[in-house]
Amino acid sequence: MAVDVSKLIITEVAQITAFNNAGELEFIMDEVQNGTIQNTQEKADITGKGGRKIASLKKNKTVTVSATNGVLVGGALAAQTGTEVEQGKFNVRITDVMTVKNNTCKTSKTAVGTTGAEIGAIYVKNANGSLGTKIEQDTDAAEGTFKYDPATQEITVSGIADGTELVAFYDVEVESAKISNDSDKYSKVLKLYIDVVLQDSCDVEYAGQVIIQRADVSGEFELSLGGENFAHAFTAESLAGGCTGSTNLWDLIVYGVN
Repeated sequence: MAVDVSKLIITEVAQITAFNNAGELEFIMDEVQNGTIQNTQEKADITGKGGRKIASLKKNKTVTVSATNGVLVGGALAAQTGTEVEQGKFNVRITDVMTVKNNTCKTSKTAVGTTGAEIGAIYVKNANGSLGTKIEQDTDAAEGTFKYDPATQEITVSGIADGTELVAFYDVEVESAKISNDSDKYSKVLKLYIDVVLQDSCDVEYAGQVIIQRADVSGEFELSLGGENFAHAFTAESLAGGCTGSTNLWDLIVYGVN
């Protein structure tokens, strides 16, 4: 049975899925706030006698897909940077505030780094919250130095009054995921499937899918840091040709949901 596509409204972008050339899933965006498929073409007028326009030459169609997702998608960020999501143990730097008692205190985590210089320096916290005297790590605790034992996480100082707050900045190893923006790597070309929901004038719903065989993901993007309305923006340009030699920039398939 034929599907009537004469009066349809796209009411929702359900999700965007992306695959590499090997058919492996790169990412899923399923919290899409909004999306657009911008289609353009160049037109050059051909003129005749007296400057009259007698024809036009049309060329250079371009298609740009833009979407805004409500949550950060690691695979999409990796596609934008041209890297991969790495799983493993990586170092992050933390700020630790400790209180001295009997010339000792403990770090909340185990500091990692060069043996004997895992922390490097700690600072006395002033009453107004600023950082004052710098105390450097050494093999022994003396005036102006402290000793650190990673096995016990204990810091030993000398001549520091009980109740004094000390602030340390140090690296800890965490089980984590890492995405890098490497200056030698660039955004990927992927195959996109954009699933949409459509509705006709009689309130009958249809499913639709826009298929872009070769989507050149843009490496120009912005991530908002903090705030109430986080958005992960994603843009890609459709490319023709490729392995199959197809000239299609996109296909829209509309089908019944029942």
